[in-house]
Amino acid sequence: MSKLKTYEVIVRTSGEWSGTVQAPSLVDAQRIGEQEFDEGNLQQCGEEVETVIAFKRRKRTGSWDTFERRFEPLPAPNHDYLWDIGTVSQDIDERNWWTVLDCNGRLYLSPGFRFVDRYAFVRCAKPWTDIDYRQPGYRYD
Repeated sequence: MSKLKTYEVIVRTSGEWSGTVQAPSLVDAQRIGEQEFDEGNLQQCGEEVETVIAFKRRKRTGSWDTFERRFEPLPAPNHDYLWDIGTVSQDIDERNWWTVLDCNGRLYLSPGFRFVDRYAFVRCAKPWTDIDYRQPGYRYD
């Protein structure tokens, strides 16, 4: 008998449903998530399932090395990687940008643009995903 694990599930339609499910595997978690969406009779309201995403939530903040490997940060014009607030143009893809947050003297990266505790921004070659948005951020060491 396989042990059940907790997975976060996102069901995308014209809106978005999210929750947690207990399943033995990631594939089963996706299937269960879609079944629970169907059983809620939401498709009768014209909602068609576009995608189902299942993932295990990370419990710890990721390291800068992992961040560099996954998202490939690009150099800023005047710094190593930090773009000053006010220097980012408005016609950009938000999914390629991370906000550097100053949390009690420690710097962390969070996907997208944040306004509270922001210190600077980092631009990356690879965009963040919906799963990255729901995970703890990364340390900026």
